[in-house]
Amino acid sequence: MIEIIPEVLQQLEQAQAELTQSMEAGGPPVAAEISTPGVAQPIFGAAGSGTAKYVLLDHYTASSLRRLWVHEGGKWRGRNVTNTEEQGLCQVAFAANRVDVWWDNSDQLTIMRCWKNF
Repeated sequence: MIEIIPEVLQQLEQAQAELTQSMEAGGPPVAAEISTPGVAQPIFGAAGSGTAKYVLLDHYTASSLRRLWVHEGGKWRGRNVTNTEEQGLCQVAFAANRVDVWWDNSDQLTIMRCWKNF
């Protein structure tokens, strides 16, 4: 597997920080400094973050329940997803070389960032 270039990761984190500031302020993006380049920063009030080792989908046939699970650092974290989300999200996550995840205080997934390296 090809490693992600640290400069590319830093640029992505910078763009995410600018977007977050813009959304919070309700105006145009403002430049934000990333203190630790190359390390994923918790965003949107996340309680924790990490890189997934496993991605799993529970698709119940007797109901409309779909549960996306991610295993990171010895613990599974999940979130219920809709049928539409299942089709798009899982296709991208399962094709990715790397999946970074963020979760809240109840270990519910809040963000998935899926990487595909060529």
